[in-house]
Amino acid sequence: MWITLGIGFWAAALSGCGVNVRKTEIAEPPTPPAQSRKVPIRFGELQARLRRGDVIGGYVIGFTCMGPYDPVTWTSGRTMMDREDVADLFHEEMSAAGYDVAGNPNRLFEAGEDEQRAELVVSAQVVDVKMNICRKMGIWLIQSAIIGEDVEASVKVDWTVYSRLERRMVLRATTWGYHGGGDATEDGRILALEQAFASAIANLAADRRFAAVGFTSDDGPSTLPALETGGGIAMPPPVPAASIPAVPAASPAHAGLARGGLDDTARLQTVRLATRSPFTTPIQDHVEAVTGATVLVATGTGHGSGVLVSRDGLLLTNHHVVGESDRVRVTLADGTALTGKVERRHKPRDVALVRIEGRGLPALPVRTQPLSVSEDVYVVGAPLEERLRGTVTRGIVSAMRRDRLTGLELIQADASIQGGNSGGPLVDARGNLAGLTVSARVMPGGDASTGLNFFIPIADALDRLRLDTGNLDSAAASPQP
Repeated sequence: MWITLGIGFWAAALSGCGVNVRKTEIAEPPTPPAQSRKVPIRFGELQARLRRGDVIGGYVIGFTCMGPYDPVTWTSGRTMMDREDVADLFHEEMSAAGYDVAGNPNRLFEAGEDEQRAELVVSAQVVDVKMNICRKMGIWLIQSAIIGEDVEASVKVDWTVYSRLERRMVLRATTWGYHGGGDATEDGRILALEQAFASAIANLAADRRFAAVGFTSDDGPSTLPALETGGGIAMPPPVPAASIPAVPAASPAHAGLARGGLDDTARLQTVRLATRSPFTTPIQDHVEAVTGATVLVATGTGHGSGVLVSRDGLLLTNHHVVGESDRVRVTLADGTALTGKVERRHKPRDVALVRIEGRGLPALPVRTQPLSVSEDVYVVGAPLEERLRGTVTRGIVSAMRRDRLTGLELIQADASIQGGNSGGPLVDARGNLAGLTVSARVMPGGDASTGLNFFIPIADALDRLRLDTGNLDSAAASPQP
């Protein structure tokens, strides 16, 4: 989105000075509360609420800048600033004030990926611009003696802050920014407007209401251990998730996990899941329990599915569903929306572990015994649209494959899946969790399914995330009915 500023001149010069430019000091940002969590934020949209022809300032050419001034009007002329300029200013000013700004423009190949973790989106609407422009000339007052533009400028910006997790606006605020001029440059008006905008951003950072949403109280330590700071493989016996020694979420080790490399989970403690006994009768006897354990996982960029594997709130989904987000929106089968915290992730295997608050949740029993070709399987998820969560499709295991890029094993099945199924459960004929939906082949030149759909074996997913089911396993389940 482009903001443009044109210079319009009246035929006759105006007497007197230019417009009154509002002088605004830059406020000091508040000190974040102790033990607070920095909520990831990013810049959203840029709009202008000015009408073409509005007089926004004065313009004079001369040696002393004493006037008379010609009017400067807001028109569709010369481009002054675009959204990317403001996004860069936003990153600089907010980072300097101590906020966690996603989408670092200096990360040339990862800025877009980093933006995925933003929980708050801040958009700007310019509602007032004032500037006085003096095009300074040398003492001889000839065209070749032009020094540049000395510009005093102010901007008024209305801000909106949107929570991607809560899906609602959480704050409206208005700030002013000011640049006092003093240096004549060829692009003086552009630089002045940028500096004034930077001041408006800095004053937003100093707004205590904004700080209240940008820094939240610490939500307590993680229930799962983060990376072992000493390196190597942690080899203690599996322990229940609820009794794992706490590691502060803000610790460098936890940060390394959240932003980890290819296989950071190799250095994690093994966690025993609070799972349930396997189903031993056909899925039709308890299909509500299967769909009840399937959840919707959403970020600000889309949605996928997930499956509860622990009664105390641990669920699995795909890495590509959560992306770089630390928190996601999880919707249970009954429509309850909760905030989920991404505890572990393994990018090559495309799996992630998310925690929600709760006890006695409807987790699925886990089957770690490999599926056999021709076995009946069922897929549950939210294909295409969130309102379609809980959709069940049926198929058979077609083959066992290896991913061409990673060499990791995949289950091929013909049970129908669509976008939005990613991360959801693949269950056997009794409803025991056997895999996670991950990908599908589509027809060339379109998005029609070919029936070639792929799933991550649950045993490998658990192993990559260092999760253990204990002795509860449907591996020894009798042959299918």
